[in-house]
Parts: sequence; C-alpha cells; structure tokens
Amino acid sequence: MKSTDSCHDYDFLYQRLRQQEETIAQLVDIIGATNRRVHELYQRQLGVEHQFIREHRTPFTASS
Repeated sequence: MKSTDSCHDYDFLYQRLRQQEETIAQLVDIIGATNRRVHELYQRQLGVEHQFIREHRTPFTASS
C-alpha cells in the first residue's frame, strides 16, 4: 500500500509541475506581447513628438 501512495504522490506532483510549467509559459507569452505593444506605442509616441516639433518649429530669427 505504501508503494501505491508513493505512485499517487508522484502523479500528483507531476501534474502540478506540468500545470505550473503551462502557467509560466502563458505568462511569458503575455509578457512578450506586452513588451511588443509597449515598444510599438513608444515608437508611435516618438513619431508624434517629432511631427509636433516639425509643425510647431519657429523660424530662426536673429535677436537685435
């Protein structure tokens, strides 16, 4: 009977380990997708800032 309990414990631990591996893999995917989105938004923001600067640039005038 002790052998059966051990086998059950190993099965339980194996299933828990697999579940944790799947959860970690999902979290890594979520983090990767989030990082890509943040990078895209950052690049877009840089473009908007550069466009704003170009549109609102005051012509250079020498001070008297």
